[in-house]
Amino acid sequence: MRIAIHSATTNVGSVEDVVSEVRRAAEDGLGGYWAPMLGGQDTLTTLALAGREVGGIELGTAVVPMPLRSPFALAQQVRTVQEVVGGRFVLGVGTSHESLTRDLFGQSWRAPLETARTCLEQLREILSGTGARGLAGPAVQPTEIVLGAVNPAMIRLAVELADGLVTWSVAEATIGTLVRNAVRAADREGAFRVVVALPLSVTDDPDGVRELIQARLGGNDQHPSYRRVLDREGVRGVAELSVVGSAAQVRDRIAGFAELGVTDFAAHVVGADQADIQRTREVLAALSSEHALAEPR
Repeated sequence: MRIAIHSATTNVGSVEDVVSEVRRAAEDGLGGYWAPMLGGQDTLTTLALAGREVGGIELGTAVVPMPLRSPFALAQQVRTVQEVVGGRFVLGVGTSHESLTRDLFGQSWRAPLETARTCLEQLREILSGTGARGLAGPAVQPTEIVLGAVNPAMIRLAVELADGLVTWSVAEATIGTLVRNAVRAADREGAFRVVVALPLSVTDDPDGVRELIQARLGGNDQHPSYRRVLDREGVRGVAELSVVGSAAQVRDRIAGFAELGVTDFAAHVVGADQADIQRTREVLAALSSEHALAEPR
């Protein structure tokens, strides 16, 4: 299992802030850096710049909302990013949420399952260079596409058409049943990426950190798709799903995700203070090293 970072700095920070985070993750030996696209910087451009400066780490979007890019425009940008970073880019896309699509993006909300299917099929055609709409130009390494999927129908679509799926506010109840069963039914075990992003903190004050997580990251809890997930997981909000506690507790939880078939754990690092953040980074670096050593060669 790859140990990666999930960070929303693209939403609130500068390009240089993101480059610094990517560099730190690479220096810590982590396997990837995943970033959303919402407000702030253009995530694809920012990751291209970061990847140009920092080698040896995978870069991914989690996720690009489909209403923000037509498949052709997105495919062009992805192909450019992939060339710049030398094949280390993974495209995560998702349908977003009705309220964001209408109120923030100023777009019409369309049936999410149909929208996702059309987008994935067109991205495949355009990026592969096949068909009338295939992109011409120098060959670049194929781009893996992962779909933001947290509920049953979207999970099944991801297994059918994508190289993997990426989640937020999803934990053991969903991964161990819906995701695992869909991957097994399609006989894609070992050939399908399951990227789980969750807040994570190594701390002596778990209650305080959970309060901090809920205050900072709980806004998504009210979106209907996440509300269904939280009800399925039996919790009130993302803070209760977060990986928070001692180093041993965090290690045990990560090991449990690996046993359920998670291929990538993307930690959204949170801490009550700088000491928490430093301890968390040290544990993640150690876990990444251990998992890398355990990979078959």
